[in-house]
Amino acid sequence: MQSHPENNADDADLWKSFRAGDDEAFGRIARHYYKSLFSYGSKFSRDREFVKDCIQDLFMELWAKRETIGDTAFVKFYLLKSLRRKIYRESQRQQWISEGEELDFSAEASGDASIEEHIIEIETSEAMLKTLNQQINLLTRRQQEVIYLRFFESMDNEAIAQVMGISRPAVANLLYRTIQELKDRL
Repeated sequence: MQSHPENNADDADLWKSFRAGDDEAFGRIARHYYKSLFSYGSKFSRDREFVKDCIQDLFMELWAKRETIGDTAFVKFYLLKSLRRKIYRESQRQQWISEGEELDFSAEASGDASIEEHIIEIETSEAMLKTLNQQINLLTRRQQEVIYLRFFESMDNEAIAQVMGISRPAVANLLYRTIQELKDRL
Protein backbone atom coordinates (compact mmCIF):
# COMPACT_ATOMS: atom_id res chain seq x y z
CA MET A 1 0.00 0.00 0.00
CA GLN A 2 2.04 2.91 -1.34
CA SER A 3 -0.51 5.73 -1.38
CA HIS A 4 0.31 8.94 0.43
CA PRO A 5 -2.01 11.59 1.80
CA GLU A 6 -1.86 14.13 -1.02
CA ASN A 7 -5.05 16.06 -0.43
CA ASN A 8 -7.38 17.04 2.36
CA ALA A 9 -9.84 14.21 1.63
CA ASP A 10 -7.08 11.60 1.95
CA ASP A 11 -5.83 13.33 5.09
CA ALA A 12 -9.31 13.40 6.63
CA ASP A 13 -9.84 9.69 5.92
CA LEU A 14 -6.45 8.75 7.32
CA TRP A 15 -7.06 10.91 10.38
CA LYS A 16 -10.41 9.22 11.04
CA SER A 17 -8.83 5.79 10.68
CA PHE A 18 -6.03 6.79 13.05
CA ARG A 19 -8.55 8.09 15.60
CA ALA A 20 -10.39 4.76 15.37
CA GLY A 21 -7.16 2.97 16.37
CA ASP A 22 -5.74 2.04 12.96
CA ASP A 23 -2.01 1.92 13.64
CA GLU A 24 -1.23 1.56 9.92
CA ALA A 25 -3.00 4.86 9.17
CA PHE A 26 -1.15 6.46 12.05
CA GLY A 27 2.16 5.18 10.66
CA ARG A 28 1.33 6.55 7.22
CA ILE A 29 0.60 9.98 8.71
CA ALA A 30 3.84 9.93 10.69
CA ARG A 31 5.95 8.84 7.72
CA HIS A 32 4.36 11.33 5.35
CA TYR A 33 4.73 14.38 7.59
CA TYR A 34 7.93 13.60 9.49
CA LYS A 35 10.24 15.45 7.06
CA SER A 36 8.08 18.60 7.06
CA LEU A 37 7.79 18.50 10.85
CA PHE A 38 11.54 18.04 11.27
CA SER A 39 12.32 20.84 8.83
CA TYR A 40 9.86 23.18 10.55
CA GLY A 41 11.02 22.22 14.05
CA SER A 42 14.64 22.81 13.06
CA LYS A 43 13.81 26.48 12.60
CA PHE A 44 13.14 26.76 16.33
CA SER A 45 16.09 24.78 17.63
CA ARG A 46 19.45 23.86 16.17
CA ASP A 47 19.49 20.80 18.44
CA ARG A 48 18.42 18.10 15.99
CA GLU A 49 17.95 15.49 18.73
CA PHE A 50 15.71 17.86 20.69
CA VAL A 51 13.54 18.39 17.60
CA LYS A 52 13.39 14.63 16.93
CA ASP A 53 12.40 14.04 20.57
CA CYS A 54 9.65 16.65 20.33
CA ILE A 55 8.28 15.04 17.16
CA GLN A 56 8.39 11.59 18.76
CA ASP A 57 6.68 12.91 21.91
CA LEU A 58 4.05 14.62 19.76
CA PHE A 59 3.22 11.37 17.94
CA MET A 60 3.18 9.40 21.20
CA GLU A 61 0.77 11.92 22.72
CA LEU A 62 -1.41 11.85 19.60
CA TRP A 63 -1.65 8.06 19.76
CA ALA A 64 -2.44 8.12 23.49
CA LYS A 65 -5.14 10.79 23.02
CA ARG A 66 -6.48 9.60 19.64
CA GLU A 67 -9.98 8.92 20.95
CA THR A 68 -10.41 12.46 22.29
CA ILE A 69 -8.78 14.34 19.40
CA GLY A 70 -11.19 16.02 17.00
CA ASP A 71 -11.50 15.43 13.27
CA THR A 72 -9.51 17.58 10.88
CA ALA A 73 -9.11 17.70 7.13
CA PHE A 74 -5.94 19.77 7.59
CA VAL A 75 -3.60 17.22 9.17
CA LYS A 76 -0.38 19.00 8.17
CA PHE A 77 -1.48 22.29 9.73
CA TYR A 78 -2.67 20.49 12.86
CA LEU A 79 0.68 18.71 13.21
CA LEU A 80 2.77 21.83 12.54
CA LYS A 81 0.81 23.86 15.07
CA SER A 82 1.04 21.06 17.63
CA LEU A 83 4.79 20.71 17.10
CA ARG A 84 5.27 24.46 17.43
CA ARG A 85 3.47 24.45 20.80
CA LYS A 86 5.41 21.40 21.98
CA ILE A 87 8.80 22.88 21.06
CA TYR A 88 8.01 26.14 22.80
CA ARG A 89 6.71 24.37 25.92
CA GLU A 90 9.71 22.05 26.06
CA SER A 91 12.12 24.89 25.31
CA GLN A 92 10.69 27.02 28.08
CA ARG A 93 10.74 24.09 30.44
CA GLN A 94 14.36 23.35 29.61
CA GLN A 95 15.24 27.00 28.90
CA TRP A 96 17.15 26.06 25.76
CA ILE A 97 15.91 28.76 23.42
CA SER A 98 16.56 32.36 24.31
CA GLU A 99 14.37 35.10 22.86
CA GLY A 100 17.32 36.57 20.97
CA GLU A 101 18.24 33.36 19.15
CA GLU A 102 17.70 33.49 15.41
CA LEU A 103 15.83 30.81 13.53
CA ASP A 104 18.07 28.73 11.27
CA PHE A 105 17.25 29.44 7.64
CA SER A 106 20.48 28.17 6.14
CA ALA A 107 20.08 25.87 3.17
CA GLU A 108 19.65 22.21 4.01
CA ALA A 109 20.45 19.10 2.01
CA SER A 110 17.38 17.35 3.38
CA GLY A 111 15.76 16.56 0.06
CA ASP A 112 13.28 19.43 0.47
CA ALA A 113 13.58 22.41 -1.80
CA SER A 114 16.50 24.42 -0.40
CA ILE A 115 16.54 28.17 -0.06
CA GLU A 116 18.87 28.22 -3.08
CA GLU A 117 16.26 26.54 -5.29
CA HIS A 118 13.60 29.03 -4.21
CA ILE A 119 15.86 32.00 -4.86
CA ILE A 120 17.22 30.63 -8.16
CA GLU A 121 13.66 30.61 -9.48
CA ILE A 122 13.56 34.34 -8.81
CA GLU A 123 17.21 35.32 -9.26
CA THR A 124 20.17 33.26 -10.46
CA SER A 125 22.80 35.40 -8.85
CA GLU A 126 24.89 33.81 -6.05
CA ALA A 127 25.48 37.26 -4.59
CA MET A 128 21.73 37.83 -4.38
CA LEU A 129 21.31 34.54 -2.52
CA LYS A 130 23.97 35.44 0.01
CA THR A 131 22.48 38.89 0.52
CA LEU A 132 18.98 37.47 0.93
CA ASN A 133 20.18 34.91 3.51
CA GLN A 134 21.88 37.70 5.46
CA GLN A 135 18.74 39.82 5.31
CA ILE A 136 16.44 36.97 6.40
CA ASN A 137 18.69 36.37 9.41
CA LEU A 138 18.21 40.03 10.39
CA LEU A 139 14.42 39.62 10.55
CA THR A 140 12.63 39.01 13.82
CA ARG A 141 11.78 35.41 14.75
CA ARG A 142 8.13 35.99 13.87
CA GLN A 143 9.05 37.46 10.48
CA GLN A 144 11.36 34.52 9.76
CA GLU A 145 8.61 32.08 10.72
CA VAL A 146 6.00 33.68 8.45
CA ILE A 147 8.48 33.68 5.54
CA TYR A 148 9.31 30.02 6.16
CA LEU A 149 5.67 28.93 6.33
CA ARG A 150 4.67 30.94 3.25
CA PHE A 151 7.58 30.26 0.93
CA PHE A 152 9.10 27.02 2.18
CA GLU A 153 5.93 25.19 3.27
CA SER A 154 3.74 26.89 0.60
CA MET A 155 0.99 27.66 3.09
CA ASP A 156 -1.73 30.21 2.48
CA ASN A 157 -2.55 32.95 5.00
CA GLU A 158 -5.35 30.95 6.61
CA ALA A 159 -3.07 27.98 7.27
CA ILE A 160 -0.29 30.23 8.57
CA ALA A 161 -2.79 31.90 10.91
CA GLN A 162 -3.76 28.49 12.29
CA VAL A 163 -0.16 27.39 12.79
CA MET A 164 1.05 30.66 14.35
CA GLY A 165 -2.10 31.22 16.39
CA ILE A 166 -2.81 34.69 14.99
CA SER A 167 -5.57 36.11 12.82
CA ARG A 168 -5.53 35.91 9.02
CA PRO A 169 -5.35 39.73 8.69
CA ALA A 170 -2.40 39.73 11.11
CA VAL A 171 -0.65 37.18 8.87
CA ALA A 172 -1.32 39.30 5.79
CA ASN A 173 0.02 42.40 7.53
CA LEU A 174 3.09 40.60 8.89
CA LEU A 175 3.84 39.05 5.51
CA TYR A 176 3.39 42.36 3.70
CA ARG A 177 5.57 44.28 6.17
CA THR A 178 8.24 41.56 6.10
CA ILE A 179 8.40 41.43 2.32
CA GLN A 180 8.49 45.24 2.15
CA GLU A 181 11.31 45.27 4.69
CA LEU A 182 13.28 42.73 2.66
CA LYS A 183 12.66 44.67 -0.57
CA ASP A 184 13.81 47.90 1.07
CA ARG A 185 16.99 46.24 2.34
CA LEU A 186 17.74 44.61 -1.00
